[in-house]
Amino acid sequence: MLNYRLVLSICLCICFQSQSAFTCQYNIRETGFVDLGSEPYYFYGYFNKDTPEEIALSFKKISYASFIDCNIQVEMINIDIQKDHLGMKYLYLWQIQTFPVAILVSPDGRSLVVHIKGNESFEKSLKSAINNIIFSPIRNEIIKGVIETYGVILLIEGKNVQENEIYRKVVFSAIENIKRQMKTMVKHIEYPPVLIQLKPESFSREKILLWSLGLEADLTKPYVAVFYGKARWIGPLMKAEEISETNLMNILSIIGLDCECGLDISWVSGTLLPVKWDQKRQAQVAKLLGFDPENPMVKLEVDMILKMGSSSYPSVPVLSSDPTLKSDLVDDGYVIDEKKSYLKAMLYFILGFVTLIIFIGLILLFKAKKR
Repeated sequence: MLNYRLVLSICLCICFQSQSAFTCQYNIRETGFVDLGSEPYYFYGYFNKDTPEEIALSFKKISYASFIDCNIQVEMINIDIQKDHLGMKYLYLWQIQTFPVAILVSPDGRSLVVHIKGNESFEKSLKSAINNIIFSPIRNEIIKGVIETYGVILLIEGKNVQENEIYRKVVFSAIENIKRQMKTMVKHIEYPPVLIQLKPESFSREKILLWSLGLEADLTKPYVAVFYGKARWIGPLMKAEEISETNLMNILSIIGLDCECGLDISWVSGTLLPVKWDQKRQAQVAKLLGFDPENPMVKLEVDMILKMGSSSYPSVPVLSSDPTLKSDLVDDGYVIDEKKSYLKAMLYFILGFVTLIIFIGLILLFKAKKR
């Protein structure tokens, strides 16, 4: 009799364990601090046979040392030897003839020439150029904001002062709405989103930030971008009339959600800004979150969560790179991706497996009682 009861107990334990396995202990904001190997930026440094050896060595040493703890990968290319290097296409694209030189490449393949030479020495000029790539006043504000609050709304102002004020009020209205929502969220977040304004007079200092958002021209109109987690840009870049309270709420609301089965949150991994995220900053995040986002077990768990699900973010325009992708709009406003519908099959399999174990346990218990 004891053996049959033991079997039944094990069956019930498996049932409860299977349920808890699908309960996420993180919210979307927290997963944004977990680095699962996002596509990096590339800093390609080019030199040739005519480059003095001490300059080439200094170029390598300063570049590799400066980009430690950054989401920017350094590749040094001797153009006379490494003619087949992937980075050579950017050199041809810009038709550069003088060396040494550097080119910064974004995860989506856009490139920007990094001007090194100037009135200063090569080392000073290089350090200054790299410093501009890694740091800027607005990016520092964004990093501070995403660490300490719900998230950051960046308003890039246009030329029309009245228009800027209209969209500033729209952003504040969305923030007030999120404040009210935060009171009912399962996981507590201390502070609501913050607004950071980038004014036209600061555009030159924020060249890398604007470039990383794809804004290298047409800066006459206001733009809005939302950031969270590890300085991740989430959702589309909204321009002028696209900046509405509804669109902002649709993006901001997602950040406070729990990771639940059935919701595809893979899109929230977002595009990282080019920033330096050192150990001091990482320790601050771990202390505020109550767990270390760099812990391998945390990474594994979040990675599994991000791979499960079947829907995109609601009511906000999304551009798909796959023209063959089929989708259907469901009642809750989420777009279902048929290519990711494997989640349902997996859940049905697990549910069936648990049901079978319980059924076998009940049969064994019934036979034991008959004896």
